[in-house]
Formats: sequence, structure tokens, C-alpha cells
Amino acid sequence: MARSQVPIPSSSGAFSYAWDTELDTFVRFEQSLGSIFAERAQTLGQGRFTIGFSYQHVSFDTLDGDSLSNIRSQQPAFTAEYLATLTPEEQRIFGRDVIDTQLDFTFSYDLFYLTAAYGLTENIDVSMALSINRAYLSGHALAMTIDPMPSPGEDVGKFTFDQQGVITDTGTGPVCSLPFRCAQDSFSGTAIGTGDVYLRGKWHFYDTRFADLAAAAILTVPTGNADNFLGFHGPTLTPWLIASKVFGPVSPHVNLGYSIRGSQDVSQFQWIAGADYRATRWLTLGADFLGYHDDEGDNDVVQSSIGFKANPVGGLVLSIGFQFPVNRDGLRADVIYTGQADYNF
Repeated sequence: MARSQVPIPSSSGAFSYAWDTELDTFVRFEQSLGSIFAERAQTLGQGRFTIGFSYQHVSFDTLDGDSLSNIRSQQPAFTAEYLATLTPEEQRIFGRDVIDTQLDFTFSYDLFYLTAAYGLTENIDVSMALSINRAYLSGHALAMTIDPMPSPGEDVGKFTFDQQGVITDTGTGPVCSLPFRCAQDSFSGTAIGTGDVYLRGKWHFYDTRFADLAAAAILTVPTGNADNFLGFHGPTLTPWLIASKVFGPVSPHVNLGYSIRGSQDVSQFQWIAGADYRATRWLTLGADFLGYHDDEGDNDVVQSSIGFKANPVGGLVLSIGFQFPVNRDGLRADVIYTGQADYNF
């Protein structure tokens, strides 16, 4: 479920417009340029259109807090059934032997999104996003047969001479320098292709003194190859409840959603909470917390995010954001980089 922990950038436009009856035209709201990941209740405005391109890079570093570059595991070197065929003396010598494996993994994503959004009415807008992904996975494993409680002069089990990757002469360290005591193997692969398609609709349905409210739904169409980590196996429906409000230069927001997925993927509760600060009319600073809770397992992924949006000219908005892990549950990256460019018409 590592892929689900990389949220698509927000499709809420940087600008929102409403009809001014006195001026007899649409007028832009005086508010921040919005969050990079969170949605706000305001919609684009009827007839308004925005297109965008974004890029995210994720290189996973840890699994449940353990470095992917140094994962170790141990298992018995011989099965109980095989040991039963040996003599009592051989069972005493080899019965404690284990295979100690050291793993070094590299797993990364480059994610590109092409997005477009359109305001159907003053309170309803729709959007879509197409992802183009690159997934890279590589690994190296070094396995050693060792006796955790060796006795002087006793032998230790060895790999067979035809074992793939077996080290037959010299290796590294005091164990692997002995023939047939160690074996190693490596792999690497890259997959590039279209990812999933995201279809979204949002309805800004109510305003109060302290919160403007909207409901949204995102349908993920599985057009990416899930076996190559480019997308999900089946469709995903994610309803969202969105609350936001403008208090002078500060715009807090909260998003609550639940991703409903099929049996091959894991359903997931998601949330985003944070605020934007309108430093100037053309610059917005933002900070968010993002959370994911899987229905299966005990993983509770919590990320923090900081970033900014700038409006250098016309309808062009440029964004840069960084995500950092708050906890270490699951498969995690030390930092996730996001860059985005939108143009609002």
C-alpha cells in the first residue's frame, strides 16, 4: 500500500470566483492560493477552468523504522523433516544452524500528473488527473549459514555447490571467506507507463460562521499496471468531507475521507489538517498533517507537509512542497518532493 501514501496534488484551483450582482460580473475571492494537498470548500466558479502539471519523487528509506539498506532476517538452515534423516550426532552439530540474510533494497517512484478542472456551476466543479509513473526496485541479498552457539571444532552447514550465487572461494568477512558458507543474489527493474485515472467532483453546499463545507468524491480508474506498482488492482471510490474558512490572511482546513477498495487492495481512512497563510496576494505559505489508517494491519501513517504557492504572473501558479514522516509505521520515505504548475483561466 505504499502507493496510496503518496497523495495526488489538490485539484482545487488557486483562485475562486463568485458572481457580484452589483458589478454584474464574477469577482475573485480575496483568499490564499490554497494548499498543495488539501481541498478547500470553495469551488472554481461557474465557467472557470484550470490545467496543471505536477511531479512527485518518493524514495522509500525505512520499513517499520528499519532501514531498507540493512534488513536482516534469520531462519533455520534445515527443516525438521531433513534433520530427522540425520544421525543423532549430525543433528547435534547442525540442528542449531541458521541462515542469516542481509537485505539491501531500493524502491522509488517518480509520479507525473496531468490535471484539469472546470466549474460547472457556482458551487460545483469537476476535475480529472492522469498519472504517468516510473517505479524502480532493486535489491541485493547476502545469505550466510552460521551456528549462533558454535562449539570448538564443530562443522557448520554449507550451501550446495550448485546453489545460485554461492561463494565458492573468497568473500567478505570471517564467515564468507569460507567456501560454500555464503550465497548472494541481486535484482533490479524499472517500470514506466500510465498510472491510474482520477475523476473528482466537488459540491460546496453550506457556509457557517466558522466553517464552509463541501463534499467531494474521487473515483480512481485502474488504468495502470498494478503488478508493476504503477497503479491499483481495482477501482477506488473515496468520498470526502471538506471544511475550510478564511480568517483574514489565515485559512485553516480539514479533509476527512475513506478509500473503498477491492480485496486485492486495502481500504483506508485518510485525513488532512492544516492551514494556509497569505503572506502577500501572490505568495501563500502552507503546512499540513496527512494521515492514513489501513483497514488491515496496524499501520497508522502520519506525515507532515510544508510548502508554498506563488502567483508570479497572470493565472500561473507555481508550488513546491515537502513531506516528512511523523512516525515510522509501514514503508516510509525520509522526504517526499512535490512540484506543481497550474494555469487558471
